[in-house]
Amino acid sequence: MSAIRIELPEQVHQRALELARQQSMPLDRLMVVALVEKLSAMFPDEALEERAKRGTQEDFEEFMKSVPDVEPDDYDKLPKG
Repeated sequence: MSAIRIELPEQVHQRALELARQQSMPLDRLMVVALVEKLSAMFPDEALEERAKRGTQEDFEEFMKSVPDVEPDDYDKLPKG
């Protein structure tokens, strides 16, 4: 991890503190989450590629074991044709 120092407008700082309290997390963690969300929104393909690189076939297969083998609801079915 890297440590940085930033200057915030007082109103932004106060709103961030309040949100951190509401989310029961330290302010620095909130800032990291907010920055990661913003970067992911600005570079969606890169973020998805990074997540895909961390996945394995074994992880996928393990996850799929938890998916029930049932017909999907009508709203979840692919259109025919």
